[in-house]
Order: sequence, then C-alpha cells, then structure tokens
Amino acid sequence: MRFLFPAGAWGFAALAVITALYLLRRRSESVTVPSLLLWQRAAAEQQAMKPFQKLKKNILFFIQIALAILLALALMRPAVSGGVQGETVLIFDLSASMQAEENGVSRMEQAKRRAEALVDGMREGDRVTVLTAGTRVNTLLSRSEDLSRVRAALGGLRAGYGGADLDAAVSLAQAMARDTDGLNIVVFSDTYESRDVQIVRVGSGSDNRALLSLTVGEDGRAFARVANYGADAVVTLECEADGELCDITAISLSEGETASAVLSAPAGAQTVRVSIAGADALAADNERWYAAREAGAYRVALCGENVFLEKAAALRSDITLLRASAGEAAALEDIDLYIFDGETPETLPESGMLLCVGCDRPILDITPGESKDAKNPLRAGVSEKARLLTENLLLEDVALRAYRPLDGGEAILRLGGDTLLAVTEQAGRRAAVLGFDLHDSNLPMKGDFPVLIQNLLAWLLPDTRQALRDGTCGREVHIPADSRAESVSVVLPSGRTVGTGETLEDTEEQGVCTVRYAYSGRPTRTARFALHMDSAESDVRDVGSVSGNVMLGGKTAGRELTPWVLLACLVLLLLEWEVSRRVA
Repeated sequence: MRFLFPAGAWGFAALAVITALYLLRRRSESVTVPSLLLWQRAAAEQQAMKPFQKLKKNILFFIQIALAILLALALMRPAVSGGVQGETVLIFDLSASMQAEENGVSRMEQAKRRAEALVDGMREGDRVTVLTAGTRVNTLLSRSEDLSRVRAALGGLRAGYGGADLDAAVSLAQAMARDTDGLNIVVFSDTYESRDVQIVRVGSGSDNRALLSLTVGEDGRAFARVANYGADAVVTLECEADGELCDITAISLSEGETASAVLSAPAGAQTVRVSIAGADALAADNERWYAAREAGAYRVALCGENVFLEKAAALRSDITLLRASAGEAAALEDIDLYIFDGETPETLPESGMLLCVGCDRPILDITPGESKDAKNPLRAGVSEKARLLTENLLLEDVALRAYRPLDGGEAILRLGGDTLLAVTEQAGRRAAVLGFDLHDSNLPMKGDFPVLIQNLLAWLLPDTRQALRDGTCGREVHIPADSRAESVSVVLPSGRTVGTGETLEDTEEQGVCTVRYAYSGRPTRTARFALHMDSAESDVRDVGSVSGNVMLGGKTAGRELTPWVLLACLVLLLLEWEVSRRVA
C-alpha cells in the first residue's frame, strides 16, 4: 500500500489533542455548603486540583482515537499500488474494431475503465501523457500532473471508423522515453502485439456480419456484398432509396462465407442505403450507401470544322458543344473550354480553359516555332503529368508530315528533342497546345486519338462525377479540382461544412458527403460520394494473444482506498453517537 498525499499525515496530530482533553482535569471552585455531609464528596474531588490524572478506561476515548486515525489516513489518500508510477504514456487504439461490443460494453469502454483504474492508483505529482492512435496519431494531453484533467480526457475518447497506426504512436512514446528515465508506456488495444511496451488487452472474440460493398446500376438494381465472420446465419438486408424502404431480402451464409445479394431500388434514386437488420458485435459495418453523381454540364466552344475533334469531345456526357468561329468565340458567355483548331484569335478570351491544335500564336507561356519536317517517332514525356496525360496511349505507327516545335510549358509528347504537345497552368487557368495540324497526321485515324483527347479533357475540365470515388473513413479522399471555382467545400454526413483543397482529410464520419463547387455569377455545381468504415476492421472474432508483456486489468491497476476509509469513519461516528447516548 502507498499514500497519494503523504502530507495528510499531519492529521495524526489530532491524537494528541484528544488525549490531552482526556488527561486535563477540570479545575475546582470554592462553594459554601449547608452541611458537612458533603465533605466526603468534596474530599474525593480534591484530587481535581491536580492538572493531570491517570487515564481511565473509557470506550468513547478509544472510539475517538480510532476515528482520528481513520480521518488522518483519509487525508493521506491510501491506495493499493498499481502497475505504473512516475511518468506514464497512455496510448489508446481508436480503430473501428474498438466499437465492438461484448455483453453490452464496447471494447473502447473497457479500455477507458482499465485506464481510469490505473490513474486512480497514481500518486500526487505523477505525470501522464495521453496519445490516441487512429489513422493519425494525436496528443490529447502532454505530461499533465492534474489527474482530474487526465480523467476528463479519458472520458472523451471515442473509437473511429478506420484503422489505427499504433506503431507510430508507440514510436512517439519511445522517443519520449529517451529523454525521460523510467517512462511507462501502456497501450490499450484489442489486437496490438509488442514486447517493448505494456499492453492492456480488451475485448473477446465475437461473431459479426458486415457489408463490404454496394453498387447500384442505372436500372436501380443494388448489388450488396456481405461477409459472415461467425457461425452460420441467415442475414436480412433492408434497402432504402431516398429515405424510403423499397426492398427486403434474406441470404444464408455459412461460417466465414462472403456472398452477394441483389435488391431493387427505383431507377434514378439519388441515395440508396442497404443495411443489415438486427444487432451483432459491430454495428458500424452494418450499412452502406450509394450516392448518385451530380454535376452540371460544361459549355465548350469548338472553333473550326474538325469533325475528329467534335466526335472525340462529344464522348463526354457532361459536355455541351457550341460551334463558333475563332472571332465569335470571345463573344460567347459562360464558356468553360475553348477549342481552337488551326485559327487562333489575336486576343484570347479572358476566362476559360484552352485547347489549341496547330496554332501559330503564343498560348499563355507556350510559343510555337517554325515549321519542321517530321523524321522521328512520337514518344511520351517523362514527367508525372506526361504519364497521366498519355495513359493508355500506344503511340505506334503515328505518322507526321510537319509540325511546329513548342517552347514553354511542360512537355507531354516529344519528337526527337522537340516538344509536340505541351500543357501549362497560370493563375488557375489551364491550356494544352498540340504543335501540328491534325490533317498533317494519321493520328485521328488511330485509336490513340480519342484517348488522348479524353485525357486532355479530364485535365482541362475534370469530370467530377466520374473522378470522385467513395472513400474509407480515416483516409484522405481526392477531390477533383476545378480551377474555375472560387471555393470548394464538403458537407459531411453530420451536416458540418468544411473547406477543402484537392484532398479531404476530415473523413471520420460515415455516410454521404456532398462536394460544392462555388463560382462567381454561375450556379453551384455539386458532386456526392460516400464514406464507409474500413472493412478490414470487421472481423472481430479474435483479439490479440495474452503472451508477452501484457497487463491484465486487476493485477496491475491501482485503486484508491479513500472512499472505504471514509465509510469506516461514518460507521465509527454512528457508533460514538450510540455510546454517548447510552452513557448520558
């Protein structure tokens, strides 16, 4: 046993006070009496003239002494020694599997209770650091001596929907240990294994069912994939479309089996949700969402009579083509992309993206040179952007008669030492320049041509509906860029709105998210995607072994005994009251 507040031992001074009160005699007073019959009593009390007398047996005295001892002990806060003393780092696993429940108590709640027991056994002046390990490591509390703050931090812990980078958290704690002698590192987890730190194991194996994926076809059919991590079971699935229940089906799964189920939803539904009816160990993986992609169409001005360009651009369903001459193009309003074939206006439009083919004028910082005869084969550039824009191109047997080498921008296609296709971006405005006339090449007759144009369009005008993909909670989600947008924000499933760039990092909520592209003087464009729990966390049948450096709850947790001491004080007070009443 140890004491969390040794200074409380000053309370033992009360023993001397109580004893002195019983030793000191009352002083006598001179009194005139009517008879000597009282002399005997006066003689007996003459001993009271002495300041002290021998202690007589008195049960009240012993009760009060015991009460004083207990009160002094309560001030010293006695505690059963725990497994940690001094400075301690508590690391918590916040992975989705920590939401799993056994007997109505989640693994996260078990971890918090074990941690509170350790904190209860700490001494005054002990320091505590609290680290959480989700997909990222966070420091909730750093070297705090205020145990009430530690308890408050523990109370606010919540398991997430992703994995847990416990190795990074342990590495951070071990870095602290190099500067702190005797640092205790305690990890609260259901699966983590290590011989370098102390581990508090929580949870036990439980059966669980999980939805792994959900896709919805144009005809409204929903395809859900279900896994059974447990004994044979019949799993009932419910399908909702735009908030309305539309189908229910049941599927039989043997232990460890994964199978698909087909449910019906109305064609054109904007949001489809499939869920597993009934409870199991982990509720977070019992539902999946499908969100229809929404986005307005791009307006593209095609300047020229090139049918190859027209057909290749028209493959994008979100593009509306407007035919115009180079001179008329600048007068058109709300144009997202200008395609100039051969002829380029003296003054370029002030807004919108640019795709120029066989131009003889500078385009932003790309300048075409003098015409040359082609003698070398066409090949892709070596940069990352060149790899992206030439993806799926074969570039075999492409013949050119003549070309204009390009100076400036980033090379995408090269011929010998010259650049034939270059791209550039200035102040959010993108441009791509092809340095030869399509009529001087057989490229339009090759399968590479529509692929190249689609790759360029994907960079110039990102198709947010197709580029946006569903994500996993805790991992970054790529948000397709639209350089025309003044701002891009994401409405999370909870309704909270966060600003974002090309990646969304705040992905800790499950459900449907909406991306909003805001423009000046134009309607807002939206696109939606869903965030789901990491399916790798769904198998909760097994927890980590108890081999190695594992702390098992009651054997290592400290416990403060002050409440029990105070309870004993209350019992003694009641006993003193009863004895005093009887003596009186």
